[in-house]
Amino acid sequence: VGAWAAAAPPAAAQAPTLDDVERAADEGRADEARRALAAVLAGDPPTDPAQRARREFLRGRLASQPDSAEVAYLRAAIDGEGPYASRARLRLAQLQLARGDAGRAADHLARLRADDPGGELVAISWVWTARAAEAAGDASTACDAWTEALAALGPSHPVHDEARQGRSRCEEPARQPGEVETFTVQLGAFGTEEAALRLRDGAAGIGVAVRVESPSGGVRVYRVRAGRFGSRVDAERLAERFRTHGFEAIVVPEEP
Repeated sequence: VGAWAAAAPPAAAQAPTLDDVERAADEGRADEARRALAAVLAGDPPTDPAQRARREFLRGRLASQPDSAEVAYLRAAIDGEGPYASRARLRLAQLQLARGDAGRAADHLARLRADDPGGELVAISWVWTARAAEAAGDASTACDAWTEALAALGPSHPVHDEARQGRSRCEEPARQPGEVETFTVQLGAFGTEEAALRLRDGAAGIGVAVRVESPSGGVRVYRVRAGRFGSRVDAERLAERFRTHGFEAIVVPEEP
């Protein structure tokens, strides 16, 4: 009896945190991430605006419908602050561009830079501004944005080559008839093949063929990609499908 009385009660299961939610989402475990997020949302809302932004951003990232994602991203961008508010603005721009509304996409990107001028997403926001301008047929704005992007992105950044190619197009004659530019969806870029394979295996669960491209061009980066398309709009549709499953997906031109 004494031993029984002295035994400690079993420890209660630790409640999930936003770190747990994001880790599961990053590794492609979307269902687990959604369950953890539901447990987090059952608790009291945070008073810290940066944490509010993070919570709403993850709610948007894991939403099953684009409209629900948009509402959550708007909450993160408007009611929150910090890096997740900027990430929400970027996602809102991506949603609008996928819907064909380049003007609203550009507005969100401009607001991102105004709200967070020294943030880490300013460089990539210029890439998306250039993409939006190209989609709208505004070559002058696109060229200015590619110039800003190229100046801000480091040479090892996953979309540095796209910015370089975009800026080069501003200095070259128009594409010749018969030349075709193709696009692919990139889910991540890693310094090790093992990390790339983990993401590939997790992303393949949505029913789309995902590949790992070996390093090329002297840069030791393993890129995780899916699909090949003749138009950016078609590639954006696949990218949005990945985003609705919690993946960070961007559209990039394929290297010639």
